[in-house]
Amino acid sequence: MTSRSWEHLLSLGSNVEPDHWIPRALALFDTRFGDITTSPRYAVPAVGGAAGTPDFVNLAVRVRTDLPPQALRVVCRHVEELCARVRSADRNAPRTLDVDVVYSLGPGRDPVAADDLATEPYVLVPCADIWPDAGLPETSVTLAERVDEMVSDWRAAHVREG
Repeated sequence: MTSRSWEHLLSLGSNVEPDHWIPRALALFDTRFGDITTSPRYAVPAVGGAAGTPDFVNLAVRVRTDLPPQALRVVCRHVEELCARVRSADRNAPRTLDVDVVYSLGPGRDPVAADDLATEPYVLVPCADIWPDAGLPETSVTLAERVDEMVSDWRAAHVREG
């Protein structure tokens, strides 16, 4: 029997055919981990790209696994490759899929969070939707409380059906 002692939040984004690539990625994660939890999808303007860069569709995925964050990053990179992700020198280039491990909680460990989890609404809001009581490292603030602190109407302005 496989241990599922780690819980992680993944941040997914796509601005190239997101209606094709996001379901593909979710199917791959579901096949690999089973019993994944997904947030609503949010349409968010691309940041830092050239004029006319398509909006991103962002969401979060909660997975339970035996993999620590470093090993999960390898799986995420593989899923990106299977979803035709092309990496370039331009960090703001459009992409079929971007997957980041943004929160990890393991056995007997303090939570580990990516810096943008607490500062970027397009990362925080979807994560709080599916794990609101996850605690930010070195604080007593939960993701839901951080959303309340940061934004009040961001979710309503950006929610996307589907």
